[in-house]
Amino acid sequence: MLQLVIPSYKKFLPLLNSFINVSSDVFEIHEIKEKIELCAEESFIYILKNSYREEQGDIEIKIELNETHFILSFFDKGLPIDISFSQTAVKDIDSVDTEGLELLLIKRFSHKAEWINHGKEGREFKLYFELPQQAIYSLPQPEEETEVEVSAEDIEIKRFEPQWAIEISQIIYKAYGYSYPNEDLYFPDKIISLNESGQLVSVVAHDTKRNKIAGHYALEREDLGSVAEIGQAVVAPAYRGLGLMKKIRLKTQEVGKEIGLEGIMSKPVTVHLFSQKTNEALGAVSVGMGFGVSPVKHFKKIEADTSQRGSCMYYFLPLKNRKRVLYVPHKHRQIIEAIYADLNLEYVVNEKEAPIRKNGTVKSSYSPNFEIGSIFVTKIGSDSISYIKEAFFDLAFRMKAKVLLLYITMEDMEVESLISEIEKENFFFSGILPSFVNGDDVLIYEFLPEDIDESKVEIYSERAKVLVAYVSKEKRKVL
Repeated sequence: MLQLVIPSYKKFLPLLNSFINVSSDVFEIHEIKEKIELCAEESFIYILKNSYREEQGDIEIKIELNETHFILSFFDKGLPIDISFSQTAVKDIDSVDTEGLELLLIKRFSHKAEWINHGKEGREFKLYFELPQQAIYSLPQPEEETEVEVSAEDIEIKRFEPQWAIEISQIIYKAYGYSYPNEDLYFPDKIISLNESGQLVSVVAHDTKRNKIAGHYALEREDLGSVAEIGQAVVAPAYRGLGLMKKIRLKTQEVGKEIGLEGIMSKPVTVHLFSQKTNEALGAVSVGMGFGVSPVKHFKKIEADTSQRGSCMYYFLPLKNRKRVLYVPHKHRQIIEAIYADLNLEYVVNEKEAPIRKNGTVKSSYSPNFEIGSIFVTKIGSDSISYIKEAFFDLAFRMKAKVLLLYITMEDMEVESLISEIEKENFFFSGILPSFVNGDDVLIYEFLPEDIDESKVEIYSERAKVLVAYVSKEKRKVL
């Protein structure tokens, strides 16, 4: 099917003529081309003079072919009109007024013309043109990719180069269609500019024999902080089964060390165990659980549960250590200490009591692709809860966020009183992330308006299951 939508102005008639002309050439229907062009023009003019005589709107034109007919349809949502005339045979041109002349010509030169009333969806004026006998017409089919024998020996894992941006977009499309949440990957120029700025650090698998991109992984760090999120992983269909995903991931982690990151975080989904298993095999540690943090998506060629938002584990891979002085809330200290022990990160707990300052710092952001609102408490003050509530209202009611995440620094000052207040607002503890906000370790809290069916959540390791059970218990207290 071919489709064109144009405004109801006569000046757009040449655009319609071009559409019909080119379409006729594509289908090689030269014998009936003039009839189609004439009827298309008369139909357009008739709709302008009747349906849109008092207003403006859009006219949608569609072209279809079946085994016997070229079908041309006009859709409009203009003024309701009497559509009975086209059903009546007219033989004498002298008996037709100027208002009906267009319809008479259409009846003479088309095989069949009919009005179809779609109610609230408007009207359709459908014209059939009989194709020459024994002719078969169809749209040109894309050439299928021929299978080639690929070898891991031809693959080189290396940093991104600008000439590969278009191929990255193409393999993302082949794997996900247009369902991939991060829309930047569909724009080659954005891939280039983000890599130039350092906000994206792409690593590719390059087939040196065929000069093609076989796979992609990347580090994302929008604020150029000391922690990056690893992801945007894809392997082109022809190169699956060669173990490239692990190889690109390892190289990406090496690049993270080279650029001085303190750590890498990842958010593997919980609809299967493979990505969680991969994270643990490569040294990452489970540090939290995000219920409902992944949007409902229909992925190309991938069957997925679309009855609820997806959930993700939070994993962290430390790349270097540093001295940490943390304010750890007593309520969650046992689980937090267990996470740091797994991470093998040293820290000192600050037990000193100090008066809370009056003015804190809170900022927020919204991710439309994931429908997630994020609130960051980077400096704790007595006014922090007021700013959190203000940000919550903006994200939940104005931006319509499906999930809200709250990050609270553990390296500023005592957090007990703030934790107590936010838990009264139905936020629940969901983990920690080292060096994640302005280089500080943070507590993660979540606000989830609708509960998640946890029977559909799969967790790989035993220690991850302990953490998820703890977060789930905290979630149930507020839902």
